[in-house]
Amino acid sequence: MNRLNKNSLESLEYLKKLCEKEIISWPIDFEFYQVSKEELNQTFKYWFGNETWSSCNDSFIQFGKDASGSMFLLWFYPKLKTEPPVVFMDSEGEAYLVSSCITDFIKQLASGYLFFNNSWIELSLKEKKELNWELLKEEVNEHFGVTNINPQELTQIAKLNHPNFSDWVKSKI
Repeated sequence: MNRLNKNSLESLEYLKKLCEKEIISWPIDFEFYQVSKEELNQTFKYWFGNETWSSCNDSFIQFGKDASGSMFLLWFYPKLKTEPPVVFMDSEGEAYLVSSCITDFIKQLASGYLFFNNSWIELSLKEKKELNWELLKEEVNEHFGVTNINPQELTQIAKLNHPNFSDWVKSKI
């Protein structure tokens, strides 16, 4: 069952607003994007090549995508006791655990690093100029009351608190 608590719902709405206002835009390769459960099930059928992914009572909510169609999702697994973690399933068949919750994911996006190939990488000079990073940081820091986020540390915390998503995916293919 994929029920979102109040914090997750509010954070998703906040992320949507940041994207609509284009505070989050290129070079951050993220677009707020939601699909129905049926559409996601159909996508997963093609992505996994079968329907075994649905046999363990895991469920997902897609809330974003990148330019290649890779998916950002919330993962609800049977023993989940907290907010759902954010996972990434790329168009090439790779899958990664990104953060412990949608709130941490927003903080990661505002960190001044870009998510690429299961890592948070430093910006190039061109990427630093393509977005008002200071505005994004100010908005997110004010909203959540945080400063100086290390996105890789948040990913490491997620890995300590949730199952290995890459292994879970491999077990379903």
